[in-house]
Amino acid sequence: MALHNTWATHNRWAALALAALALLGSGCTPRQEAEASRQLAFTRTVDLSQVVREDVPYLPGEPRTRIARGGDGVIRQVQIGSRSGTLLRVVAAPDDTPTTIDDLSPRDLVLPAVVIDLRDQVQDHTGYRISAGELEDWERRNGSIPKGALVLLVTGWDVRWGDPATYLDLDSAGHAQSPSVGAEAALLLDRRGVIGLGIDAPDTAYTPAKGYRLLLENLTSLEQLPPTGATVVVGALKIQAAQISPARVIALIP
Repeated sequence: MALHNTWATHNRWAALALAALALLGSGCTPRQEAEASRQLAFTRTVDLSQVVREDVPYLPGEPRTRIARGGDGVIRQVQIGSRSGTLLRVVAAPDDTPTTIDDLSPRDLVLPAVVIDLRDQVQDHTGYRISAGELEDWERRNGSIPKGALVLLVTGWDVRWGDPATYLDLDSAGHAQSPSVGAEAALLLDRRGVIGLGIDAPDTAYTPAKGYRLLLENLTSLEQLPPTGATVVVGALKIQAAQISPARVIALIP
């Protein structure tokens, strides 16, 4: 299928998802609910989120997650840092006024995705920086990365999640030596006009040249997505004036 046709499918799925969200809590009739259900048919979903636990990897200085249960075993209280587990960051250019998560509309969180598999290049390479050339290789096979895309980078780093020391791979200064995006790759993404970047690794350095971008970190199971065609729904906490929030991220595969 040509990429522009696939992209039209992306936009259609996003619109349908938003239409269904609009029906929630609106007092819609059973007929309207049934119609929304038919429109939102998809073949499968993929959960791209890590499970929230107390023993997940933490960057230096980040508060630990605390999950308190009552005598009946039911969870009564959860204390969690903004950068714990799978998370959404809103990153802005140095000279731009920061955009916060509560400024985002539901439409901003339903995103057409392209998926770039770099596991062969990245796995077991400490501090690997993804290059513009690797993104261009993907484009030669699949077509140009479209404007407004969420670019998901599959590195395989999520297989280390159960071993925090290996997952973070901190250097002597306490910086994570996990895969990230090189400066030239970031510039290429800017030129393509992408809306954001997602990666199955922590503490990714990514700053746009202008405006803001969405950055998803600590994703998992990205290898289950096709190169094009998926729509990603980001469920972030609507925290006032926050630029970072834990997130539940789901992919819809038509």
